[in-house]
Amino acid sequence: MEDDQKAKNTDHLYFEQIKIQRQQWDDLARMMPDILPAASTQYYRQREIALIRHHFGDLRGKKILKLDLWNEAVNTRILNWMDCQGADTYGMDISHITAYRAQQNALISNGRLRILQSDIRSIPFANNSFDFVYTMGTIEHVQEYEIVVQEIQRVLKTRGRAIIGVPHKWDIFLRPLLVKVLDLFGKYLYAPEKSMGASELKRILERSDLQVQYRTGLLLMPGFIRMADLYFYTRGIPLQKLTPLLLWPFEQFESRWEWTKKLGYLLVVVAEKS
Repeated sequence: MEDDQKAKNTDHLYFEQIKIQRQQWDDLARMMPDILPAASTQYYRQREIALIRHHFGDLRGKKILKLDLWNEAVNTRILNWMDCQGADTYGMDISHITAYRAQQNALISNGRLRILQSDIRSIPFANNSFDFVYTMGTIEHVQEYEIVVQEIQRVLKTRGRAIIGVPHKWDIFLRPLLVKVLDLFGKYLYAPEKSMGASELKRILERSDLQVQYRTGLLLMPGFIRMADLYFYTRGIPLQKLTPLLLWPFEQFESRWEWTKKLGYLLVVVAEKS
């Protein structure tokens, strides 16, 4: 009886946590304008496309799952791009509003995205369903990120690949510190957010039988440039026009020296299910 009560209490806390997180992301999705045209978003999108082309290859006929639809609702529209490449695309998000906005954007572009509102800790698909899983800046927002990784492994086909990106703990521009300071003052809207190092992320993946094939990164730039660009863009402040100039040197580094991508504020690994 005591064990049953503990299990009920645990379940209650879990569902309360989901409810709170859903409300948080619903509220954010309601207030956030579309930031696709912002210069830093276009930079982000170009880097995502290059990453996917290099590590997923030809997407035609491939079944792809993306965890979280924030990018499809207000940001880079990367799953929409995969859809345009001929992939069989699926996306899921805990937020009803985020999923709705992603669906509306897909309809506008005549996309064939299949969109679900669901929790990434319990992916509603059968084992061995997908050729690829893509998640960028998502798993770090839940305490049970290891469960999410187990779910990714479960729904991947044998030899299927996942691209997983998280905030880089050792970002040379100290973005995790900036996030922590903003969060202390209640100014970081996306908290909680866990940053990770490469070794830590590799261990998490290997515990779930996902073998890291490649390590890279995204968004080689000081985090404050991205934050400032979005602040200026969403408020129509002309200073946003300076962003391409600020990004130019970082674009040159990334295009000329592959190793510099590992310095991006998003740590990215490509992992395969054996």
